[in-house]
Amino acid sequence: MQDLTVVILAAESGHKRERWELAETPKQLIEVRGETLLGRTLRLLGEGGIEPAWLITTSAAFAGFPATSWCPMHCETKAHSLLAGLSLWQDGDLLVLYSDVYYTKAAFETILRGTGTRFFGREGRSAFTFKNYGELFAIRIACKDKHRASQALEALISHHALTGNESFWGFYRLMAGLPLADCKAFERKYFVQLHDETDDVDFASEVPRLQEAIEKPIRWRARYLVRRLSLLNKQRRDRSRQSAVVRRQRQRPN
Repeated sequence: MQDLTVVILAAESGHKRERWELAETPKQLIEVRGETLLGRTLRLLGEGGIEPAWLITTSAAFAGFPATSWCPMHCETKAHSLLAGLSLWQDGDLLVLYSDVYYTKAAFETILRGTGTRFFGREGRSAFTFKNYGELFAIRIACKDKHRASQALEALISHHALTGNESFWGFYRLMAGLPLADCKAFERKYFVQLHDETDDVDFASEVPRLQEAIEKPIRWRARYLVRRLSLLNKQRRDRSRQSAVVRRQRQRPN
């Protein structure tokens, strides 16, 4: 795959890193079915015809992986790391991956097929790992949007300095033209929904749940069906509320 710069973020030093329970083992080195998270990501890149990738990190723990390490000057949040990493961007688009995400092969193929500026993630609860909030898994930034992305990252860093908010969802909202403070706002021009076993590992306790989602024992299947029904009901309620809003707007006198 030509004209694509790939960076993998592995340098965050903020709250998400501090809450990781296994301080002696970086999240990226957690093994799922005999393969580390970072090792799997690099393998999938190689199978997709993309190598090598840049690994943005401040740790020497990843020195043995087939990626070129690059240490940023500032890494308080993902926004700091990625803004610093823009200097690595050559021709074509930029693909940003996370080092602590388990990617399914299907999700990875969707990410690699993406065109233009796209944010790949899950906007809400997972029916697979049962996590109760959404996640971003990958970002593709079109070459024509490089300057706009740089401005958005600078704005997000300024927002972090004022509020302490580290959420990288703000980058998506700024690029998509959504209100920065509206955590429920989504659209479909920039956001691509990935809802399968793909998930970010935030806590060590989530690893067994991820493994169950992949292996699918009977107890997992029962919970999966319950969660699926719950999500379908939520979607129906959301559509009903949206329809009611539209009807009220149409009934208002001009």
